[in-house]
Amino acid sequence: MTKLVRAQAGVKLERIKRLSARQKDEIFYRLTSIRTASERVIFDVDQAQRAFAREVAACLEDKAVKGLIEQGALDH
Repeated sequence: MTKLVRAQAGVKLERIKRLSARQKDEIFYRLTSIRTASERVIFDVDQAQRAFAREVAACLEDKAVKGLIEQGALDH
């Protein structure tokens, strides 16, 4: 099960919960950004929140992302 936690400036933080091979719930976070082609998987919620904030700040400084925000293609 995937749940969107936060989204801003082309950055998404999703909480993913799935059943592990041992039949236990496994929870982790996926961080994706319009700036990078890769995604990050983070297992600690506090680290995930900090990584999200850093990536949003970086996106807000990126000229291409700022242009998309100004055009209304992305939410600030």
